[in-house]
Amino acid sequence: MIDCSYENISKEVIMHAKFTEENFIELADFFSAFSDTSRLKILFELLESEKTVSEICEKTGFSQSAVSHQLSKLRILKLVKARKQGKFAYYSLDDEHIEHIVKTAVEHFEEL
Repeated sequence: MIDCSYENISKEVIMHAKFTEENFIELADFFSAFSDTSRLKILFELLESEKTVSEICEKTGFSQSAVSHQLSKLRILKLVKARKQGKFAYYSLDDEHIEHIVKTAVEHFEEL
């Protein structure tokens, strides 16, 4: 199994990564997801635990259509995933990398 935690990636490897223009566009799109307050609030809710759209609406005060719209964008960017159980879809962060990115951003913000 490959350990892809950021502690094990040297700056030299990052600086010499062969990123294409398309890779940079995709990376910019990825980071743009964090520039929307609605999406950030949804990501924060999903840090706690997986939730249905209704539960996210209840916690954030957003409408069902707004939450569904933002979750769709977050799914496209592979920041969240859905698990169907009966007639409900349960949303969670896509993987531990996303959790780490959100938590690291919060830690950085708190140090400002």
